Amino acid sequence: MSFSPKYLYVPLLAVLAVLLVRESVGIALAIFSPAPPMTVLGNLEMYQWTAVGILCYCVLRLFAAKNLQWLETFSHELTHTVVALMMMRRIDSFNAGRGKGNVSSSGSSSTGHCFIALAPYCLPIFTYFFLFFRPLIKTEALWAYDILVGITIAFHAICFKSQTDSHQPDIRRYPLTFSYLFIITALLFNINTILVSFWSSKNVFTAFWYSLTSMWGGISALWH
Repeated sequence: MSFSPKYLYVPLLAVLAVLLVRESVGIALAIFSPAPPMTVLGNLEMYQWTAVGILCYCVLRLFAAKNLQWLETFSHELTHTVVALMMMRRIDSFNAGRGKGNVSSSGSSSTGHCFIALAPYCLPIFTYFFLFFRPLIKTEALWAYDILVGITIAFHAICFKSQTDSHQPDIRRYPLTFSYLFIITALLFNINTILVSFWSSKNVFTAFWYSLTSMWGGISALWH
């Protein structure tokens, strides 16, 4: 098997994954071992309606799995499309059917391609869409909105679980070590960002920055 340049990124991804696990532990401690006057119960209340949304989708899928299969494929191809557009690609075609689909875009096959190819396995675009508008929602309606956020979280979690497979062409496009480390690292980053975005002092934008600066702080500490 020929050597792939992507192997050179494996040590970096491994370091980033470890730093993100460290950040996850810090977030868990902030939630479950808070400094007074914060309490565990008070912290968990931030996520209670989101948990209801997660449960609602899991129940819904028991009765509508086949009908939701097309939506799962659609979200997969849509994620390819969104990230391709972020990479300034031109979309030539988009197709999503039950269990299969494809997106064709312009541009170099190397520039940012791994982000486009692997994004559907780790980027919850519907969750980020709702979190983007969450700061605009009135307090009295936030419980219902958080149920919607929870529904998207469960939707994406099930998509990631069912679609992440070593036989997937997107994943096999690169060495499996690289692909899976990339997916794990990105998932950890997204989970941390989503958890922090519910904090009263944060939103999805400041939570994203929080995760970035925390990771950068860990990298800087390794150099000293």
